[in-house]
Formats: sequence, C-alpha cells, structure tokens
Amino acid sequence: MVQGPFTVQKALNNNVVIAQSDHNQEVIFIGKGIGFGMKNGDYFESTTYDKVYSLVDEQEQEKYIRLVTKETEETLLIIHESIEKIHEVIGFQLGEQLHFALTQHLALALQRTRDRTEIQNPFLTETKWLYYDTYQIAESVVAFIHDKTGLRLPGAEVGFITLHIQSAIRDSHSSLNKESDLLVRCVRYIEEKAEVKLSHDLVSFRRLIHHIKQIMKEPVNDEGSKFNEEVILMLKENNPLCYNISRNLVRMIEKSARVSLGSSEVIHLMIYVQTVLDKQNKT
Repeated sequence: MVQGPFTVQKALNNNVVIAQSDHNQEVIFIGKGIGFGMKNGDYFESTTYDKVYSLVDEQEQEKYIRLVTKETEETLLIIHESIEKIHEVIGFQLGEQLHFALTQHLALALQRTRDRTEIQNPFLTETKWLYYDTYQIAESVVAFIHDKTGLRLPGAEVGFITLHIQSAIRDSHSSLNKESDLLVRCVRYIEEKAEVKLSHDLVSFRRLIHHIKQIMKEPVNDEGSKFNEEVILMLKENNPLCYNISRNLVRMIEKSARVSLGSSEVIHLMIYVQTVLDKQNKT
C-alpha cells in the first residue's frame, strides 16, 4: 500500500479520485463521495474516509478508468458498495485484479439484466453446494444490488459471483478456503472410489455436504464405545466399499481440519454416503 499524503490530480466523479503520492506514485481511490468538491492540487488523505479502496497497479488503473467512461457513476458506486460488503464478510480486501474483474462482471451482469439477456451457468448447482458459504455471500450481494437498483440478477450470476469471491478466498489463508477445498476433495474421493458422478441436485447430496461441514465445525470423539465397534463391524461386512470410503473420509477430515473424530462419525458418514449412492443409482 502506497503511503500518503496525496495530491489530487483529477476527480473522475464524486466517487473516484486520481491522486499522486509525495513519491510521485499515482493511485486511484474509490469510495462514496470522496471526489465531491475535489480539485487538481487539493490535499487528499484516504484515512479521512470510510471504506475507500485503492488501485496502485498501472494496468488495473487503466482498465478501471476505461470502465468509468462506460458506466454511470451510480452503477459504479453501487458495485463499490457491494464489494465492500464482501470485504466485511471475508475479512480482507480483494486483490486489484480480482477487484476489477468482479467490478467489470457486476457491471456486465447489470447490463445483461436490463437487456433481459438470458445467461446459462452449467456449474451453478455444483458451485452452490461445494462453496455454500461463499454462495450465501454472493446471494447477499445480489440482494443488496436489487435493493439499490430494483434489478434482480439471475441465479446464474450468483454462481459466477461466487466463483469470483472464491478465487479471492483461495488466494488467502481464510478458513473458508480450507473448508471448501476439503469438501471438493471429499466429493471427488467418493466419486472416484464408487465410480460414479454424483448429482448435486439430490437432497441426499446436500445432506452429505452439510454433515461433513458439521463434522469439521463440531467434531465428536467417542472412542471406546463397544456399541459403535459392533455396529461398524456389521456395516463393514455388509458394505465394505461404503465402509472404506467413510473411514478414509474421516481420516481426510481429521488431517485437514486438525480434529480428532470417534468411530461414531464413521457410522454417520456411512449412512449419508450409502444414501447418496443409492439415490444416485436410481436416477
């Protein structure tokens, strides 16, 4: 982050200011009302304002300036406020490339919605249930935009916004990233061992994902239960494939989430895994 103070070079509109540091480095600041009344040569300090985002990279600055010339001031402000809501939830700011990519995507999504242009997202269901927490963030962004503009972005756009946010989380050390990565690995492991492609539309699939998340958040360790061992032995004999999948899922979760799980979790997972495989075979 470039340190101030800064001198205003140009206010592109009431919410975007081009400024220069004492070390002659140009910065674009984005924030509600920061450009109001600003003139060339005025002193500018970003810490004076709340929720201000800065662009330092020259390429990202050029792309954003081009976008400012195409989009209305009102639209860009709403997008800026939407992205700030994402920052508040995930706990860090998006990198400059992702910030611009999401800004551009939201601008295009709004235009497509105004034009009533249909858009398809073949990975919507997969995105929703593998990155459910991130998907909820995207839904809140769409709700905010609807409240501000009266335009309701379609579900396909929620999925694309989710992937933009998930890209930022993936590049960070956020716990959301660790959770989503583990879910993806668990699903792929089940599919590989059972030699099946799971349908993410199934209620049983969503219940499996929810249960794995609960294991990570609220692990139960009940080692030593004779009842559990007897049940596991019976289930293992009746369905060795489901037992091996569930046992190894528990090991994956223990290693990734750094938790210790008891034998009851193997039993619970076997029930969920068997149910989703049975439902899948009937589709």
